[in-house]
Amino acid sequence: MEPIVLIHGYSAEGKDSPDAIPSIYGSLPQSLKQIYGGNAVVEIDLSRYISLEDGINVDDISRGLDRALKTDFVQLLQGKFHVIIHSTGALVIRNWIRKFSPKPSPIGNLIYLAGANLGSGWAHIGKGQLAKWARFVFQGGAERGVQVLDALEFGSDWTLDLHLYFLQPENSMVIKYGIRESVIVGTQADIKWFEIPIRYAKEDGSDGVVRVSASNVNFNYVRFGPTPTALAIGWNEASGQKDRHLARSGQRTEFYEIKESSHPGTNGRVLVPLAIPFQCAHSGDEMGIVSGSLPQKQVLRLIQLGLESQPNTWPNLVAVFQKETDDTYNNALQQENPPWWKKWLDDPRAQYDHHAQVIFRVRDQDKRPVQHFDIFFESTQQDTKSRPIQTLFEDKHVNGVTPNVIAFYLRTDAFTAKKKVWDPLLPQVQMCSLEITAVEPETEEILYLPLRLQMDTAQLMQWVQGDRTTIIDVELLRLPSPNVFKMIQYGG
Repeated sequence: MEPIVLIHGYSAEGKDSPDAIPSIYGSLPQSLKQIYGGNAVVEIDLSRYISLEDGINVDDISRGLDRALKTDFVQLLQGKFHVIIHSTGALVIRNWIRKFSPKPSPIGNLIYLAGANLGSGWAHIGKGQLAKWARFVFQGGAERGVQVLDALEFGSDWTLDLHLYFLQPENSMVIKYGIRESVIVGTQADIKWFEIPIRYAKEDGSDGVVRVSASNVNFNYVRFGPTPTALAIGWNEASGQKDRHLARSGQRTEFYEIKESSHPGTNGRVLVPLAIPFQCAHSGDEMGIVSGSLPQKQVLRLIQLGLESQPNTWPNLVAVFQKETDDTYNNALQQENPPWWKKWLDDPRAQYDHHAQVIFRVRDQDKRPVQHFDIFFESTQQDTKSRPIQTLFEDKHVNGVTPNVIAFYLRTDAFTAKKKVWDPLLPQVQMCSLEITAVEPETEEILYLPLRLQMDTAQLMQWVQGDRTTIIDVELLRLPSPNVFKMIQYGG
């Protein structure tokens, strides 16, 4: 077995003493030694980076990793090594690959343990004043690491671009870099956290810190832009499109089209193995994914499968990891909990409900952020048996740094105690519409042409999927009025 590098998450760096570094990773290094330390000699390198200083960002940390590799651990770059990350370590290593790794990369297998690839609800909480005082009082004056939290917040512009980089064919993680990724993330928050009056501590479809859909690197992407018809539209006609009742009329014109799209498993984009262990939370000695006693056996089995994968066997892990997830859901189905759980949950199996995360980034045709916009989802089917799409939404978050980005969280499957199954909810939405409108509040001489789409069930399910994030870039057409620039013919 080649060397293994462990990279921790946000706020886990411990004390300054190097002797404290092993405690960051709990029993995981020892467990790996027991698995591979017999006849094979395995090098395990424990990393430590600073995340709790406000002046440090993820680029700094990734550059620090690169400098460490090129000075003290140059032997790793000369051969092959594997990486296991926890939480924020996902952004650190993915950014290192983007900025510094050669093609092919010296990294063979990359395993995400609850990787916060597409954000965490706690990032926004962590930047608040209360968190500032809590760090000061209980952690010896530690800062919050606001720039790292900026990257971790839902809808971070920097983070979206980080992940979209790997969708480019020349930057494919497995084809060009030769890196085989595996995702392992729990979906059962620790009930000890439920007293915290923050929804992200007890969110269904989450491990109490990171959503399954936010950890999964199998995300969808679509970019909408104006059609040629829209680009040729006159001011008066565009002004008439501001009436949202036009969406219900029979005289709609399609002004936007899909310019770019990507789905995992299509057009050469490979599926990354994803597994959800049973009774697995983000952290803690009992349920924590790194070294919690309850999920440890299953997590270690999944880690071993990921570490030992080869180019010809790695694709088979998709089915193997899915079997582990199926076993988890069968175990959850049989789970019986003491009556006192009712204080927090009607049925704890709802923690295993599948959820989707949908992130909208709204810009104009020049890629400038559009900040004053509204997004409307509305069911248009009159059938009373159809489920309104509005009932699926659990949470929405406007990014604090880039308010032109908003993240929605939807429940796509719900546990039904009577039938003892997880019922898919999206097929119950017969027809819905999406409308995005925007204004320029500083002047009446600028307008944005609204985006209006009608979606049937199949189209909706193409873009909204349980345990996945969909990133939607929208380029709204920004139009100046005829008064902005005039020309007249001089008669002489």
